[in-house]
Amino acid sequence: MQSVVVDEGVDVSVVSKLVNFSLTEVVSLSADLARSTDATLAEKLRAIRREKGLTLQQVADGAGLSKAFVSQIESGMANPSLASLKRVGNALGIPLAALFESAANGASRSPVDPGDTSEVRVVRRDRRKRLVWPGRRNPSSLLTPDLRGKLEVLLDVLEPGDSATDEEERCMMTHEGEEFGLILEGRYEATVGDRTYVLEEGDTITYPSRIPHRGRALGDRRVTTLWVITPPSF
Repeated sequence: MQSVVVDEGVDVSVVSKLVNFSLTEVVSLSADLARSTDATLAEKLRAIRREKGLTLQQVADGAGLSKAFVSQIESGMANPSLASLKRVGNALGIPLAALFESAANGASRSPVDPGDTSEVRVVRRDRRKRLVWPGRRNPSSLLTPDLRGKLEVLLDVLEPGDSATDEEERCMMTHEGEEFGLILEGRYEATVGDRTYVLEEGDTITYPSRIPHRGRALGDRRVTTLWVITPPSF
Protein backbone atom coordinates (compact mmCIF):
# COMPACT_ATOMS: atom_id res chain seq x y z
CA MET A 1 0.00 0.00 0.00
CA GLN A 2 1.39 3.39 -1.02
CA SER A 3 1.19 6.80 0.59
CA VAL A 4 1.01 9.33 -2.24
CA VAL A 5 0.43 13.03 -2.67
CA VAL A 6 -1.18 13.35 -6.08
CA ASP A 7 -2.98 15.90 -8.20
CA GLU A 8 -6.50 14.52 -8.70
CA GLY A 9 -6.45 15.64 -12.30
CA VAL A 10 -3.45 13.47 -13.12
CA ASP A 11 -3.66 9.72 -13.66
CA VAL A 12 -0.63 8.23 -11.92
CA SER A 13 -0.31 4.44 -11.84
CA VAL A 14 3.28 3.94 -10.72
CA VAL A 15 5.68 6.28 -8.91
CA SER A 16 9.18 4.87 -8.60
CA LYS A 17 11.41 7.87 -7.83
CA LEU A 18 10.83 10.21 -4.90
CA VAL A 19 13.08 13.00 -6.11
CA ASN A 20 11.59 13.28 -9.58
CA PHE A 21 8.59 15.07 -8.03
CA SER A 22 8.03 17.81 -5.49
CA LEU A 23 5.21 17.69 -2.95
CA THR A 24 3.24 19.92 -5.31
CA GLU A 25 3.22 17.11 -7.86
CA VAL A 26 3.58 13.48 -6.78
CA VAL A 27 5.40 11.99 -3.80
CA SER A 28 5.38 8.24 -3.21
CA LEU A 29 6.05 7.06 0.33
CA SER A 30 5.40 3.37 -0.24
CA ALA A 31 5.90 0.34 1.92
CA ASP A 32 8.78 -0.74 -0.31
CA LEU A 33 10.55 2.61 -0.12
CA ALA A 34 13.87 0.82 0.05
CA ARG A 35 13.60 0.18 -3.68
CA SER A 36 12.34 3.65 -4.57
CA THR A 37 14.34 6.03 -2.35
CA ASP A 38 16.70 7.99 -4.55
CA ALA A 39 20.21 8.93 -3.46
CA THR A 40 19.31 12.64 -3.58
CA LEU A 41 16.87 12.26 -0.67
CA ALA A 42 19.47 10.33 1.32
CA GLU A 43 22.08 12.99 0.59
CA LYS A 44 19.67 15.73 1.70
CA LEU A 45 19.03 13.98 5.02
CA ARG A 46 22.73 13.52 5.60
CA ALA A 47 23.52 17.11 4.64
CA ILE A 48 20.85 18.53 6.97
CA ARG A 49 22.06 16.36 9.84
CA ARG A 50 25.67 17.46 9.37
CA GLU A 51 24.68 21.11 8.94
CA LYS A 52 22.94 20.94 12.32
CA GLY A 53 25.98 19.26 13.88
CA LEU A 54 24.06 16.12 14.87
CA THR A 55 25.40 12.58 15.01
CA LEU A 56 23.54 9.57 13.70
CA GLN A 57 23.01 8.48 17.29
CA GLN A 58 21.48 11.83 18.27
CA VAL A 59 19.05 11.71 15.35
CA ALA A 60 18.21 8.10 16.10
CA ASP A 61 17.55 8.91 19.76
CA GLY A 62 15.41 11.91 18.85
CA ALA A 63 13.41 9.88 16.33
CA GLY A 64 13.04 6.81 18.54
CA LEU A 65 14.71 4.66 15.88
CA SER A 66 17.88 2.60 15.84
CA LYS A 67 21.16 4.16 14.71
CA ALA A 68 21.53 1.41 12.10
CA PHE A 69 18.09 2.16 10.62
CA VAL A 70 18.79 5.91 10.38
CA SER A 71 22.11 5.12 8.72
CA GLN A 72 20.30 2.91 6.18
CA ILE A 73 17.80 5.71 5.46
CA GLU A 74 20.72 8.08 4.76
CA SER A 75 22.27 5.53 2.43
CA GLY A 76 18.98 4.93 0.58
CA MET A 77 18.87 1.29 1.65
CA ALA A 78 16.19 1.42 4.36
CA ASN A 79 12.45 0.75 4.22
CA PRO A 80 11.02 3.81 6.06
CA SER A 81 7.31 4.43 6.45
CA LEU A 82 5.74 7.89 6.34
CA ALA A 83 5.73 7.94 10.14
CA SER A 84 9.43 7.00 10.32
CA LEU A 85 10.39 9.79 7.92
CA LYS A 86 8.32 12.22 9.99
CA ARG A 87 10.18 11.12 13.13
CA VAL A 88 13.52 11.71 11.45
CA GLY A 89 12.31 15.12 10.28
CA ASN A 90 11.20 15.95 13.81
CA ALA A 91 14.60 14.94 15.19
CA LEU A 92 16.24 17.23 12.62
CA GLY A 93 13.81 20.04 13.40
CA ILE A 94 12.36 20.21 9.88
CA PRO A 95 8.92 19.46 8.39
CA LEU A 96 8.59 16.39 6.21
CA ALA A 97 7.87 18.60 3.21
CA ALA A 98 11.39 20.07 3.41
CA LEU A 99 12.85 16.71 2.39
CA PHE A 100 11.19 16.91 -1.01
CA GLU A 101 11.41 20.58 -1.84
CA SER A 102 13.97 21.90 -4.29
CA ALA A 103 16.47 24.54 -3.24
CA ALA A 104 14.43 27.16 -5.05
CA ASN A 105 11.47 26.48 -2.80
CA GLY A 106 13.47 27.56 0.23
CA ALA A 107 14.63 30.84 -1.26
CA SER A 108 13.67 33.98 0.62
CA ARG A 109 10.87 36.05 -0.84
CA SER A 110 10.97 39.76 -1.57
CA PRO A 111 8.63 42.08 0.32
CA VAL A 112 5.14 41.93 -1.17
CA ASP A 113 3.42 45.02 -2.51
CA PRO A 114 0.01 45.29 -0.74
CA GLY A 115 -1.60 45.73 -4.15
CA ASP A 116 0.20 42.77 -5.72
CA THR A 117 -2.12 39.79 -6.23
CA SER A 118 0.43 37.62 -8.04
CA GLU A 119 0.64 35.26 -5.07
CA VAL A 120 -3.11 34.69 -4.84
CA ARG A 121 -3.77 31.06 -5.76
CA VAL A 122 -7.05 29.23 -6.28
CA VAL A 123 -7.43 25.48 -5.87
CA ARG A 124 -10.34 24.13 -7.89
CA ARG A 125 -12.27 21.25 -6.36
CA ASP A 126 -11.23 18.82 -9.10
CA ARG A 127 -7.55 19.84 -8.89
CA ARG A 128 -6.91 19.18 -5.19
CA LYS A 129 -3.86 17.14 -4.31
CA ARG A 130 -4.41 14.04 -2.22
CA LEU A 131 -2.56 12.20 0.51
CA VAL A 132 -3.27 8.48 0.37
CA TRP A 133 -2.65 6.59 3.61
CA PRO A 134 -1.89 2.87 3.99
CA GLY A 135 -4.96 1.09 5.34
CA ARG A 136 -7.28 4.03 4.66
CA ARG A 137 -10.17 3.85 2.21
CA ASN A 138 -10.32 7.59 1.43
CA PRO A 139 -7.45 10.02 0.79
CA SER A 140 -6.98 13.33 2.57
CA SER A 141 -7.46 16.31 0.25
CA LEU A 142 -4.98 19.19 0.44
CA LEU A 143 -7.00 22.41 0.23
CA THR A 144 -3.98 24.71 0.16
CA PRO A 145 -2.08 24.80 -3.15
CA ASP A 146 1.01 23.07 -1.71
CA LEU A 147 3.11 22.77 1.44
CA ARG A 148 5.36 25.78 0.84
CA GLY A 149 3.37 28.33 2.81
CA LYS A 150 2.73 28.70 6.52
CA LEU A 151 -0.55 26.77 6.54
CA GLU A 152 -1.57 23.25 5.63
CA VAL A 153 -5.34 22.71 5.33
CA LEU A 154 -6.67 19.17 4.92
CA LEU A 155 -10.15 17.81 4.29
CA ASP A 156 -10.31 14.32 5.77
CA VAL A 157 -13.02 11.72 5.14
CA LEU A 158 -12.99 8.62 7.34
CA GLU A 159 -15.19 5.60 6.89
CA PRO A 160 -16.51 3.79 10.01
CA GLY A 161 -13.58 2.25 11.88
CA ASP A 162 -10.90 4.18 9.96
CA SER A 163 -7.97 5.72 11.82
CA ALA A 164 -6.54 9.13 10.99
CA THR A 165 -2.95 8.01 11.60
CA ASP A 166 -0.34 5.93 9.78
CA GLU A 167 1.80 2.95 10.78
CA GLU A 168 -0.77 0.19 11.05
CA GLU A 169 -3.21 2.73 12.54
CA ARG A 170 -1.52 2.39 15.92
CA CYS A 171 1.02 5.18 16.29
CA MET A 172 0.75 8.50 18.07
CA MET A 173 2.06 11.29 15.84
CA THR A 174 4.20 14.21 16.99
CA HIS A 175 5.68 17.20 15.16
CA GLU A 176 6.32 20.88 15.69
CA GLY A 177 3.54 23.44 15.43
CA GLU A 178 -0.16 23.60 16.19
CA GLU A 179 -3.29 21.87 14.86
CA PHE A 180 -6.93 22.87 14.65
CA GLY A 181 -9.68 20.42 13.76
CA LEU A 182 -13.37 20.98 12.91
CA ILE A 183 -15.81 18.07 12.79
CA LEU A 184 -18.05 18.65 9.76
CA GLU A 185 -19.91 15.34 9.86
CA GLY A 186 -20.15 12.33 12.17
CA ARG A 187 -18.43 11.54 15.49
CA TYR A 188 -14.65 11.61 15.91
CA GLU A 189 -12.38 10.42 18.69
CA ALA A 190 -9.20 12.44 19.23
CA THR A 191 -6.52 11.20 21.61
CA VAL A 192 -4.04 13.89 22.68
CA GLY A 193 -1.45 12.83 25.21
CA ASP A 194 -3.16 10.61 27.77
CA ARG A 195 -6.65 12.08 27.25
CA THR A 196 -9.35 11.06 24.78
CA TYR A 197 -12.00 13.47 23.47
CA VAL A 198 -15.21 12.49 21.69
CA LEU A 199 -16.14 15.23 19.22
CA GLU A 200 -19.54 15.71 17.62
CA GLU A 201 -20.53 17.54 14.45
CA GLY A 202 -19.63 21.22 14.81
CA ASP A 203 -17.09 20.64 17.61
CA THR A 204 -13.51 21.86 17.27
CA ILE A 205 -10.21 20.93 18.89
CA THR A 206 -6.87 22.76 19.06
CA TYR A 207 -3.58 21.47 20.48
CA PRO A 208 0.20 21.80 20.18
CA SER A 209 1.36 19.19 17.68
CA ARG A 210 4.33 18.26 19.89
CA ILE A 211 1.89 16.39 22.15
CA PRO A 212 1.46 12.79 20.85
CA HIS A 213 -1.90 12.55 19.09
CA ARG A 214 -4.08 10.35 16.91
CA GLY A 215 -7.72 10.12 15.85
CA ARG A 216 -10.35 7.73 14.52
CA ALA A 217 -13.93 7.61 13.30
CA LEU A 218 -16.63 6.57 15.75
CA GLY A 219 -19.96 4.89 15.05
CA ASP A 220 -21.36 3.59 11.77
CA ARG A 221 -21.37 6.89 9.86
CA ARG A 222 -18.78 8.53 7.65
CA VAL A 223 -16.76 11.21 9.45
CA THR A 224 -15.61 14.38 7.66
CA THR A 225 -13.11 16.69 9.33
CA LEU A 226 -11.23 19.86 8.39
CA TRP A 227 -7.69 20.34 9.72
CA VAL A 228 -5.48 23.43 9.79
CA ILE A 229 -1.83 22.71 10.60
CA THR A 230 0.97 25.24 10.99
CA PRO A 231 3.68 24.93 9.91
CA PRO A 232 2.92 22.32 7.22
CA SER A 233 3.87 18.90 8.49
CA PHE A 234 3.20 16.33 5.73
